[in-house]
Amino acid sequence: MFKKLFATLAVLAVATFVAATTSAQEINSPVGAKHVIWIGSDGFGAHYVNWDELPNLKKMKENGAWTLHMRSVLPSSSALNWESMIVGAPSELHGYRTWGSKEPDIPPIFVGENGRFPDIFRVLKDNIPDCKTSCVYSWDGIGFLFDKKAVDADNFAENDGVVYETGKKYIADKPTFSFIYFGEPDHTGHSIGWGTPEYQKMLTTIDDYVGKLLADIEAAGIMDDTVVLFSSDHGGSDKGHGDARMDHMEVPFLIYGKGVKKGEITDAVANFDLAATVAWILGAKQPQPWRGKPVESAFETK
Repeated sequence: MFKKLFATLAVLAVATFVAATTSAQEINSPVGAKHVIWIGSDGFGAHYVNWDELPNLKKMKENGAWTLHMRSVLPSSSALNWESMIVGAPSELHGYRTWGSKEPDIPPIFVGENGRFPDIFRVLKDNIPDCKTSCVYSWDGIGFLFDKKAVDADNFAENDGVVYETGKKYIADKPTFSFIYFGEPDHTGHSIGWGTPEYQKMLTTIDDYVGKLLADIEAAGIMDDTVVLFSSDHGGSDKGHGDARMDHMEVPFLIYGKGVKKGEITDAVANFDLAATVAWILGAKQPQPWRGKPVESAFETK
């Protein structure tokens, strides 16, 4: 009898512990969001935005928060700027310094137990262990910029069409956080030129993908508690980028969905504010080495 009683009490104790642990892992979002979908587009310069040619991004703009003045870090090129967005700090701190860095070019100012500067995927896993994370990208350079052990679904895709199809599957799985990266219009900018008719046409192709992803979020039944972000790493001119000039450094940043306040973002926004904003939306504690600030002015908090 006593053995049965002890066993019963032990089971109850374990159940209580599990329930308490699960409760502690629940998302405590200041805006009531449960999901964040980040759509990235490489080389999408703010100076080339014509809202009337981009109906889906225009929808996000008119029903959300936006700015065309998010700044990249210098030099205004790819790997170090995507890393800055992913890790919430400028390149002087995370150490990635060139367009194609596969590891830090200078020692990071801080590394965690995993030997890396803390990124948004790791921060979410440490704060919300049951969260589901995913990442898909058509430039293999993205794969060197985050802690793969903190990403549940990590895929390099051969082109942007495959990125969309993979991202659609991720969304159907209702992730806590998903990063969906498109390599265009950067390729078109380098091959034909920023601001050319071909480049502008490629912006509309990215806009089409954005529209499809928004529809997929609706179809998954999670739009009511999802925040969607759109950003880029840099702009460009002629067939290049990387300089300290506004058409290279300024990119669009749009926030759409749960708890978002409509209107232009007038606060100063740097690209390393993105990770801080994602962490804040999902109620995760920002690590000390980060220097980004969440764009709280873009939200109606609970």
